Amino acid sequence: MNGYSKDGANMEYKGSRGDVDKILSNLVKARGTNILHKVTYPRDRSVDHIIEHKNCKTLLKFADNISSRGRLYQELKKLSKELNVNSLIVANKLNDEMLMHEVLYIRGRLGLVSTYTIKHYAAGDKVFVYEYNGMLYVKIDGKKLKALREQKGFRIHELANAVGVSAKALKDYEDDKMDMTVERAYRFLEIFGNEFEDVIEEVDIFRDRIIQKETEDHSYNIKVSTDKRAKIVDRLRSYGLKANIYNSIPSDIITSDENIRFFISYIERSLSEDDIKSKCENNYFFAKTFKGMPVVVVDDDIDRNRISSIEEYGYVSKVSNIGQLAREIVEETKR
Repeated sequence: MNGYSKDGANMEYKGSRGDVDKILSNLVKARGTNILHKVTYPRDRSVDHIIEHKNCKTLLKFADNISSRGRLYQELKKLSKELNVNSLIVANKLNDEMLMHEVLYIRGRLGLVSTYTIKHYAAGDKVFVYEYNGMLYVKIDGKKLKALREQKGFRIHELANAVGVSAKALKDYEDDKMDMTVERAYRFLEIFGNEFEDVIEEVDIFRDRIIQKETEDHSYNIKVSTDKRAKIVDRLRSYGLKANIYNSIPSDIITSDENIRFFISYIERSLSEDDIKSKCENNYFFAKTFKGMPVVVVDDDIDRNRISSIEEYGYVSKVSNIGQLAREIVEETKR
């Protein structure tokens, strides 16, 4: 398939770089979106861009066929939760099923739209429908619905009977307590005609999400039994720090605290000079974008010249000094 390369359950969006650039350019022009950072490391990454839309940061990922059980999707879900930000995946398929056009799919903090949808949205078109738990919904302006009902001379129970809902449900619509299924919206359109279209509100593909409290932690667990990063995490946790490992962003480890986050990039000897610089630079921008502290942890046998070349990208610590690093992080979180 031209422009794409297969990676397990995902088809990474490799080609048509010009298409992505044009979409981003149009988002800036038509939607006032700010591109904060283009992520370039690693190659197989869960985040392509960090953007700001209406003063809210969003993680943006381009793909072709994305699997909800795949590593990139699950890691992006985990990262969104940890950073407390929304993410948007632009794809053509979800779990091998074509995404509907002009629809926002909501999966907690993750949203998904088709490539067609983002192109037209970036050009100024609006999205009015979102999908959640297999149902299609529209957002409505309750005050406008109430005004339209009263203008047409309907009492609540009369209109409720006409559209086939309870009076309580209609009252919830008017009080902005509940969104409306597309099927129900068509019934209102049959009664009110085109005047009902003014009641329907635009969906913000970057900000509109449905976040429910999770009773269990379903975050993606990465098997790293032989990974040196697991030992680093164990040491950090022994000092009471919360730490999670990531495989598909520049930061290998993120420590979270109510006051501050530390974004830790682990550098092993096998990495090339270019990869070391790219990884540390991207980790630095990740940390600064989310008001965190960048840290670089290096293997003990990495030479001094390499260490000097990355000191501008954050505090540098050797693996053997993780205990000291942990103590310094603890002290920093108390300030």
